[in-house]
Amino acid sequence: MRQGADVAATLPAMAEPSVRDPSAPPLRSRQPIPADPAPRARSTRRPVDPEDGDAGQGPAAGGLDRRPIDRRRTDRRRLLAAIASSVLPGSGQLLNGRLGPALLFGLPTLAVIAIAWIVAHSDAPAMLLARVIAPSVLGVLLVANAVILAWRAVAVLHAFLDRRYPLRPGRLGAVGLAALLVATILPHALAWSYGTAAQEMFGRIFGGSAVRSVSGTPPPLDGQRLNVLLIGVDSAPGRTEALTDSMIVVSLDPVGRTVSMVSIPRDLASVPLANGDVFGPKINSLMSWADAHPADFPHGGVRTLEEAVGALFGITIHAYAKVDLGGFAAMVDAVGGVDIVVKKALDDPRYPGLDGRRGWSVQPGPHHFNGADALAYARIRKSTGESDLTRAARQQEVLVALRDRAVGGGILFSLPRLMDAVGATVRTDLPPDRLPEMAALAEQIGGSSTTRLVLGSPLIKSGGSTQFGSIFVPVLARIRAMAKVVFGPPGRDPTWPVPSPRSSSGAGGSTSAVGSSTP
Repeated sequence: MRQGADVAATLPAMAEPSVRDPSAPPLRSRQPIPADPAPRARSTRRPVDPEDGDAGQGPAAGGLDRRPIDRRRTDRRRLLAAIASSVLPGSGQLLNGRLGPALLFGLPTLAVIAIAWIVAHSDAPAMLLARVIAPSVLGVLLVANAVILAWRAVAVLHAFLDRRYPLRPGRLGAVGLAALLVATILPHALAWSYGTAAQEMFGRIFGGSAVRSVSGTPPPLDGQRLNVLLIGVDSAPGRTEALTDSMIVVSLDPVGRTVSMVSIPRDLASVPLANGDVFGPKINSLMSWADAHPADFPHGGVRTLEEAVGALFGITIHAYAKVDLGGFAAMVDAVGGVDIVVKKALDDPRYPGLDGRRGWSVQPGPHHFNGADALAYARIRKSTGESDLTRAARQQEVLVALRDRAVGGGILFSLPRLMDAVGATVRTDLPPDRLPEMAALAEQIGGSSTTRLVLGSPLIKSGGSTQFGSIFVPVLARIRAMAKVVFGPPGRDPTWPVPSPRSSSGAGGSTSAVGSSTP
């Protein structure tokens, strides 16, 4: 008890203030320590669209910057950036001040443009087009077209949705973006359409022929002539067989960069065959006859005709291209018609037109022919003063005119229709890898590099009237002498002399004309 009392007595004394020694140094007064201010958060606010439901409620509402924006002004800016990236991916990002994305989109784009520029300036336009649509290249380009479209679309959206702009565009921005995407997609869709049409065309031309050569001749080596037999087949209604009423040997010289064209009359008979025999009937029936007698002609009709023409000229025919005459009219229509200067009036009241009507006539002068008229001009032969030989010369005119339209400008939007017509009409065993070479030479057809001839007197002579009708027979020695010049070694001038007026008149007018070299 006493111990507890002592402790209680001591407590008041401990509560009393202590007495400080006056000689001690003064004490420093304690100041309160201020509390650390809260760290300021980095602002990531977007400008607020004044049409949002919580607009005007102050900064406390969601922590957004409530300053109203001019939606049309920001839409114009974001559309400008998007358009720039559509034209050149990366440029829109640069306008938005985003250097990293600008380099990411821009450098691959510039590399592709540089490669395309080098390729475009390395070849002639026709050769470049032939390289592009070659089957081995076309599939790769179609894939590249889809990749480039995706690249451009991503660049457009990235520039349009940059974080510097409001998340939701205005009406101008939304409509403009939709229109821009359509404009971006359209050329790629057009390229896809052309590419797939070209693929289908090549599939039908090179793989769908029912009369392909069975034992074709190996293609010529680089630098050698390529001899192609163009066959125009007339399988009009009422005919029991398909007759080769148009036969033209086209020889391409890659060294001299010249083209020689020699037409063979359909009424030429007694033509030598490759095995040394002679085919007595007219040559225009040889292909059908060989197809109907496979035991005698195991290589088929087309190959038999190629070998016969080769034996006639003393050359090798490397390939053929067969065209149905009705399909030829479709090809002319696909390029918008052809321009022909008619030298003399033609009139055949009994000419059978494609539409079933009889009769066709034309006056001298320049004409723009559609497919049906171009075909009539190339086929008519019963007009006064006309013959199979003059008709063959007109066929070459139409062929050159078609070439002029096909390689000229202004047919971009007609390409799918033209390719469809070609795919439905033409069959060939030409090697596809020779297309660039032939396309480059095709640009020169119609100029001084073209020699155009029709077999006439003195290379052929009348055989009179036989069981096969009125015929011509070849003078082989003279034909082969001419062929050594016209189809001569690469690099030599293929021009064949035009007969003098005296020799032409003595041989019987237009029938006597061997042909002419295009000046």
